[in-house]
Amino acid sequence: MENQKYLKRVATGTIFVFIFGILTAFFGYLLRLVLTANLTPLEYGLYYSCLSLIGLFALFKDFGLNHSLIYHISKFRTERKFKKLKTSIFTVLFIQSVPALIISIIIFLSADFLAVNYLHLSKNLLSGVFVIKFLAVAYFIQIFYGIILSVLQGFQKMKFFAVADFCRMVFYFIFTLIFISLNFAVLSPTFGFLISYIISVALFSPFVVKLIPKAKFSFSKELTKHLIFYGFPIMLSGAAGLIVGYTDTILITYFRGLEEVGIYQTAQPTARLLWFFSGALATVLFPLVTELETKKDGTLEKGISLIYRYVWVALIPFALMAFAFSKEILNIFFGSFYAQGFSVLKILAIGAIFFSITQINGVILNGLNKPQNFAKIIYLGAIANLIGNLILVPILGITGAAISTLITYFIMLIFSFFELRKFIKVKLPILDWIKTFILGSVVLCIIYLLKEIIVGDVFFEILICFLVSISVFFYLLIILKIINLKEIFSLIKQIIKK
Repeated sequence: MENQKYLKRVATGTIFVFIFGILTAFFGYLLRLVLTANLTPLEYGLYYSCLSLIGLFALFKDFGLNHSLIYHISKFRTERKFKKLKTSIFTVLFIQSVPALIISIIIFLSADFLAVNYLHLSKNLLSGVFVIKFLAVAYFIQIFYGIILSVLQGFQKMKFFAVADFCRMVFYFIFTLIFISLNFAVLSPTFGFLISYIISVALFSPFVVKLIPKAKFSFSKELTKHLIFYGFPIMLSGAAGLIVGYTDTILITYFRGLEEVGIYQTAQPTARLLWFFSGALATVLFPLVTELETKKDGTLEKGISLIYRYVWVALIPFALMAFAFSKEILNIFFGSFYAQGFSVLKILAIGAIFFSITQINGVILNGLNKPQNFAKIIYLGAIANLIGNLILVPILGITGAAISTLITYFIMLIFSFFELRKFIKVKLPILDWIKTFILGSVVLCIIYLLKEIIVGDVFFEILICFLVSISVFFYLLIILKIINLKEIFSLIKQIIKK
């Protein structure tokens, strides 16, 4: 009975976060369509180069404390230590806000230098300076938004968590659209980005305040130490994660130019749409793993084994479609110029399959209070990614960046299993994974065969290929007993059961 209760919580939470994640991604993708249609490739590349630059400084406002806060809120709720819970929230807010303000001011004052020496601007110098300055202001406001999301996740208010990020993206889209209509060019998404954070913080702060217990707040040196010690390895892994996430764009900017950045920044986020299922699952799992580990009733191991069996099954059909129709997808949504990034989308679609399990393993390690072990994996990935980018980007450009990322994800996947098995006995469904990959290869051949046979409208071609491939894929999964229909129907009953 207890297992079913947690299974239902994971399933319903994941589905809700996944649905709103897809809606959020839809508006994010729609935003990029609007930007590519209304900005020049140079302006589009300029904006995302600035975002990547600001993103590198995220480490110095977070310090790993958002993850630490999620962990400690979940832990103190289970232990009913409400005074410590409240103290944790305000301690993290104070620690993050002071250095973030200082760094925000430094970036703001350095905007001219960065526009000349990083972006290599001459014609659009003033625009680049203003983009950096307004993003520097947004950098500071993100502190409060990050705290809001951490509190919602720590209290396992996953519906509000999902809705909050969805609302922010909608505000981002709407205000960008407004400023584009007013001919603000590259400043349009910058203003939209900044305003979306301001409105989201104002909108969701009252609800978060109500969640905080009415216990007495008192600064605790010991608790502060625990928060920082938990967050420190996450901060270091965050630094490495930033290298994995942003060095490709930064090095493409430096070695190849802003137009290639623009091409890369259409293919990369398209591939990242494949992360949403595992991302939604990871969001729900983090506080739940902490709760289950505190209770130590054996439910955790069974749940992880079940997740391993089905994550790739859910992801692979969509990854195959992205691989097979990479050029068509980019051409439909962004136009022929950006369709040059089709090889990037192919490579990163495969990478998304590897990254999905790495993401889940990392969340489990953090939930088990072992962030330092996941940090090792991120360090290794960062080193591999940096070396790969330095070697491949000057030679192969955006394709080299994608290959480097794919290799990085695979290395991180292998080592995440080694680290996780040190602390929890989880049976890896290796045979099922091998079968799934073989079936995926068969289905990919069917997709390419259908592409040769079907002539006509590209939308019709994509639809037919998707319906046929997913039908064949799941039929073979059932025949080979990789998935269990009784298990799936039982899970569905638990989800809809009142």
